Amino acid sequence: MPQFFDRAEARRLRSLGIPVFIAQLSQIGMSVTDTIMTGRAGHEHMAAVAVATSIWAPLSLLAAGSLYALSPLTAQAAGAGKRAYSAHLLRQGVWLTCALSLLFMGFFYAISHFMEAFGLEPEMARLSSGYLKAVLFGLPGFMLYVNVRGFLEGHSYTRPDMTIGFLGLLLNIPCNYVLIYGKLGFPALGAVGAGISTALCFWFMACCMIWYTRSAPQFKDLRPLFLPLVKTRRQSPQTRFDGALILRILRIGLPNAIALFFEVSLFALTALLLAPLGSTIVAGHQIAMNFSALVFMLPLTLSIASAIRVGHCLGAEQTMQARAAARTALCISVFFALCIAVGTLLFRKNIAWIYTENPEVGELATQLLVFTATYQVLDGLQATSCGILRGYNDTGIILYVCLFSYWGIGLPLGYILARTNLLVPAMGPAGFWTAYILALAFGAVCYLARVRFLHKMKDTEILTRLQR
Repeated sequence: MPQFFDRAEARRLRSLGIPVFIAQLSQIGMSVTDTIMTGRAGHEHMAAVAVATSIWAPLSLLAAGSLYALSPLTAQAAGAGKRAYSAHLLRQGVWLTCALSLLFMGFFYAISHFMEAFGLEPEMARLSSGYLKAVLFGLPGFMLYVNVRGFLEGHSYTRPDMTIGFLGLLLNIPCNYVLIYGKLGFPALGAVGAGISTALCFWFMACCMIWYTRSAPQFKDLRPLFLPLVKTRRQSPQTRFDGALILRILRIGLPNAIALFFEVSLFALTALLLAPLGSTIVAGHQIAMNFSALVFMLPLTLSIASAIRVGHCLGAEQTMQARAAARTALCISVFFALCIAVGTLLFRKNIAWIYTENPEVGELATQLLVFTATYQVLDGLQATSCGILRGYNDTGIILYVCLFSYWGIGLPLGYILARTNLLVPAMGPAGFWTAYILALAFGAVCYLARVRFLHKMKDTEILTRLQR
């Protein structure tokens, strides 16, 4: 009978995960500070950020999620002792970053001109459009940051991301203060100022990651890591454009990226569908959603750490150890999910008060935070399972499960419960949150079943699959 909790693997996951958690917390912390600080400028600015973020978040994750294959692929290369190949992966990621950034910046700019089509009030449409136009210039920086982070994580160097992510958060707070409220001679830009601040911080973090990777002595044998990126007579084949490898990165990463898009869209589009009900409803929903995104950093950390650890074990052909790492990660995710759920229930009123002083908005947020607590275990299991599947390069199922659970169950059922009387009297935002729970439950069951299927496969079959 397999051992479900391996203390040695728990220590390895902790060593990998703590820096990743702090880095992810810093990244989502920028969204939290945007929400809190724009809320102090007026609930209409908070609502505008909520609507703009509901467009920015899914599309930016669709772009960046395509690069998430770099982390497990690099871990597999590192586990197999193929350091030069890991550097080649990084360079192809830069090519992919450039192409995807240009494509998605065009999408964001086009969408920003049609915000009123979502049923927004004119002022909210203007503020949301301004935020989107400002933050889109940070997309290439965000993509470069994700690219280099995947390279470092694959080599089990997670502390640089922790430090740089924390510095980015520290920079975001004073930038928000100056640009949102109009300090040091700058005009008060409100929601638009938050977008400019976030874009600046993304570029700052990208530049820091590139500087660290270029100057770190442990990667001296792999230089040049980034340049030259164009073909020359003296250039090694390892530094040239590799279309076949880019297609492999997309084949593994794109299903996960689309799945992330489906998942975040379920949550993000809710703000757009609730917008006609007024800014108070949107602001209350945004508080609960923002806090949900904040606590999701823990299962996301376990997802990233399990992908790195499983990928590294498989690269070294240690299939039994990969299974042990996967089972241990799932056990840890359940424990921490229960802790988060209890804490959210006990302190939900205090959490809402941090975001707003408006009693109506705070009361609605307090009610919705009960739903946040309810689905923590389900969210933890599905996120960690997805990380394990990435470690196995088995991401195809993630796309199909997300498509059905989030867009086949979550979004349509949420709309029916929230905005219509077809099944029950219209529940408002609570209807969407009820549908979230059902969608996450379906996804968690499917992903766990797939992990169980992989763990029953023969070792030779698993190692053969990695080469596809």
